[in-house]
Amino acid sequence: MSKPKKNSELFNGKVDNKLCLNCGFPNRESDRHCMYCKTSLLQGGFFSWIRETYYILIWRWQLNRKRDHLNVFLKPRLSFLKTIGFLLFGLVLTISGIHLFLDALSTSSFSNSLIACLFLYYGVLTLRGI
Repeated sequence: MSKPKKNSELFNGKVDNKLCLNCGFPNRESDRHCMYCKTSLLQGGFFSWIRETYYILIWRWQLNRKRDHLNVFLKPRLSFLKTIGFLLFGLVLTISGIHLFLDALSTSSFSNSLIACLFLYYGVLTLRGI
């Protein structure tokens, strides 16, 4: 009995499978759809691009609709809490700006008055955003 020849070549360069871009499943060259996830294996082309874009947009629309349906019960409570949070944040910024501005006037500090004006400005903008 003779020993079989060892193949020194690890990869012969010929690939008889093509991988699915969606799931990575190996398919035959003649297949049009993946045998595992049923997605199209046809590459390129304007019509396939339009079809894939259509499916992606439909999927996003369905996902947004499901998410909006789940958040219907939380929206009134969250909007109320958001309004209260903005009101408190705006009041804190405005009051601290007034306090810092009066302190800057008493000490004649120009840099502190600039910081106080920024606090006042951001406080008023936050209160206007409600």
